[in-house]
Amino acid sequence: MLAGNEHKVQKTWPTRLLGCKRIYIRHLARLLQRLASDLLALLLLGGVLLALLLSVWASRSTHWCRIAHLQAGLRTALTHLRVGLRTALAGGLGEALWLFATLRMAFSLFAFLASYLFQLPAPCAGGERAPVLQAGGLAFRLLGVWQRWDACWYEQIATQGYLPGNISVNFYPLYPSLIRVVAEPLAGNLTFSGLVISGVAYVMAMTGLYQLVCDDFNEAVAQRTLLYLSVFPAAFFLFAPFTEALFLALTVWTLYLARRSAWGWVAPLAFLVGLTRTQGVLLAIPLAWEFVRQWRAGRRALPPAFVALLPPCGFFMYNTYAKIFTGLTPLETGHKYWANVPRPPWTIVAASWQFIAGGRGDSRGNNAIEAVNLALLVLFAVILLAGLRRLPAIYSFYAVPQLAVVATDQRYITPLAAGSRYLLVIFPVFVMLALVGRDRRLHYSWLLVSTLLLALLVCGFLLGAFIG
Repeated sequence: MLAGNEHKVQKTWPTRLLGCKRIYIRHLARLLQRLASDLLALLLLGGVLLALLLSVWASRSTHWCRIAHLQAGLRTALTHLRVGLRTALAGGLGEALWLFATLRMAFSLFAFLASYLFQLPAPCAGGERAPVLQAGGLAFRLLGVWQRWDACWYEQIATQGYLPGNISVNFYPLYPSLIRVVAEPLAGNLTFSGLVISGVAYVMAMTGLYQLVCDDFNEAVAQRTLLYLSVFPAAFFLFAPFTEALFLALTVWTLYLARRSAWGWVAPLAFLVGLTRTQGVLLAIPLAWEFVRQWRAGRRALPPAFVALLPPCGFFMYNTYAKIFTGLTPLETGHKYWANVPRPPWTIVAASWQFIAGGRGDSRGNNAIEAVNLALLVLFAVILLAGLRRLPAIYSFYAVPQLAVVATDQRYITPLAAGSRYLLVIFPVFVMLALVGRDRRLHYSWLLVSTLLLALLVCGFLLGAFIG
């Protein structure tokens, strides 16, 4: 029994062992199948994720490519815009617009603040009457503060014309005619119209002056010339409804085009100068010189000789019209009603000095204003004498007669009343200043002194003092 049982036991262990191996093999096979299926699933999932990543990357790369193309397009457009603006603003236009925008805002802000800080006189408080007074509120602070002295006369002429026996004939017709025309699209606002005309004329004057000086010198001198003229003590008249900007623009472009032998364009401008102010008649002198210079150079044509006579033609035509229809001429009104008397320059300088030293000015600061006028007159005379050999001859033929008018016309309020205003248009002096302005010390010294005096005269003008 025992032996049989032992035999059975010995026979069952291999069977059990073999059965266990088979079971383990089946479990291992199942495990391997699961691992294979899981690995396949992971591979499929990884492929899907990779495909998604690739698609996202592709879409983003396309997006960035589009952005890059857009940026490149914008850079190209900006480059073309800069080139276009540089071309459009070449020749001094950019400098003129920059100066105009800066100074126009500065003067307007100065006047606006002054209207709050001080009790400013009403528009046209000097006895002149404009048809519409910008006397209240925001209109006064932006427009009415500039309705002073000659500006009121120009608005009156723009509305009523020249009436018989009216002393408004003292003021030449071109500027008030433009005021009337420009006021039509501006709701009839004559003051705003005058400011617009002066602003446009200022930009034209600075652009023409830049090109004229560049032809004779260089861009640096031209830029300093524009800057010095724009911060001259009386430069605010270029922005006010007065004739300074218009006269300077017509004068500069007339001389510039004459230098380039564009006499067909010179003719109408030269005629209009004679209709702007009395001093316009003197433009015949530099035009005659330019004709002679070109004649000697071999460009012999008769039209330039007649063009030089056009400023006197405009002057005499208006004086003839004024005498026939009003019974007065500008020269008669200036002598009879404004007591303008021609005197030798040394007599006027002596009278001016006595006026300043004697303290005969009133509370409006006429003594200080007269001192500024006298100092500027002497300075301009010295600069012109020093510049006779350095400046082109046509500059001197324009500047000397203009300076002579200021130095020989004694006025009624003070001997040199409005002197700084009339000196403003003598641009060759500013060219000479620009030549010596290479020295940085002189450059900044002139800018400082000139700007301070400019602030002084603007303040006096707003407070009702007679600056010009």
